[in-house]
Amino acid sequence: MFQLSQFYNYCQRNAVDVIPYAGMPSPGATIRDGEDTAIFLDFSAITTLRQLNGVCMHEMGHAATGSLHKVSSPYETVERSEYRATRWTAQHCLTKEAFREAFAAGYAEIWELAEYFDLPEQDIKNALSYWTERKGIDFTA
Repeated sequence: MFQLSQFYNYCQRNAVDVIPYAGMPSPGATIRDGEDTAIFLDFSAITTLRQLNGVCMHEMGHAATGSLHKVSSPYETVERSEYRATRWTAQHCLTKEAFREAFAAGYAEIWELAEYFDLPEQDIKNALSYWTERKGIDFTA
């Protein structure tokens, strides 16, 4: 299960700068310049701790996989980068074991899982989709 401390520990261990930057087109962005990597967070666009958790988890996925793209990249390249970051977060933060624990504890609806993991519903949907559609995991068995 993802904790915000994982994000900051990852950034510290891997020399990834975390920089607040208002007015970005999205709440978070990961940028690499040569060997340097930075994650920019627009705190004016992040309104809840749950959203902050989701943004940080996703951007950590970009930094960990190196799945970055230019702003002018074609749609397929952007989607490939987003998929890789989403896949990494499922494999490392929203694991199949974490979902099994949540289901065993009685959480079944997307909104309940979002509360349990303290993450946005879309992140839960993305991870569940990865595990069920891509990996064929059946959480009902």
